[in-house]
Amino acid sequence: MKFLRSIFGETDETEPAPATVEAGPDPVLAALAELEVKRLREALAAAAPAPAQAAEPAPAAAGEVTVARPVRVVKAKAPLPEGVAAPARSIWDLEDEAAKAPEAASASPARRPTRTKTRVLGFEAQPAAVVPLFEGAGGLPIAEATPAPGKGYVMFPVGWLVIKDGPGKGASFALSEGVSQIGRGADQTVSLDYGDMAISRQNHAAIAYDGRTHEFHIGHGGKSNLVRLNGRPLLSTEPARDGDEIQIGETTLVLKVLCTPEFNWSRCEEEGDEHDMAIA
Repeated sequence: MKFLRSIFGETDETEPAPATVEAGPDPVLAALAELEVKRLREALAAAAPAPAQAAEPAPAAAGEVTVARPVRVVKAKAPLPEGVAAPARSIWDLEDEAAKAPEAASASPARRPTRTKTRVLGFEAQPAAVVPLFEGAGGLPIAEATPAPGKGYVMFPVGWLVIKDGPGKGASFALSEGVSQIGRGADQTVSLDYGDMAISRQNHAAIAYDGRTHEFHIGHGGKSNLVRLNGRPLLSTEPARDGDEIQIGETTLVLKVLCTPEFNWSRCEEEGDEHDMAIA
């Protein structure tokens, strides 16, 4: 080993390491570092953003249209023509009052909301009372009209007898061809059962219509109470005409004639047959 060490010039003796001498900072390097720091500070100050100023409107991009901000429209009153007087209250006054209403509402104390009453012009309020339809004055019920007795109706009437005066005034009785008996009984053609006791129950008088001559005839039934025709006592059978008055007891009847020689049901049937033949 010693031989090898001698060849390479190494020895076993360990020599002490030279002492390290601490030297101070180099003045040249210190100056360069200070200059570099100053340069960095100036670069940072230049790169910092400028203080906030009044923002200017950015230029409009291509294709965009700048819209002007709408201005407030001030309504002005148009002058009236000459000779026309201004109304006491115009629509402009209503708009001014509407604009001042919110301010007045905020200034005035809160009030309790009330119900608004609506009234249609031209119609007066009507009482809510129900009008009774079947009550008369004083709340009394209206008396029902008593239906007049009789046969009701007949087919092909030739005339009518109408009570003009006395009990049952206004009642009418249809007459047919042949003899029609007059009395108080319910089986009589002209039943005068209205309380006139001077009329007999059966056949106090009779009125007949002749279908050949188309004339009326009236006669009495031989009762003790007289039958009067137009104020004269009826002692035998006499012809009767339209408008003649027949008085029995306290009841006065008027004859209304429908069928005459000019108009009657037989002639109507014959004319109808002729028309049918003509059409056929």
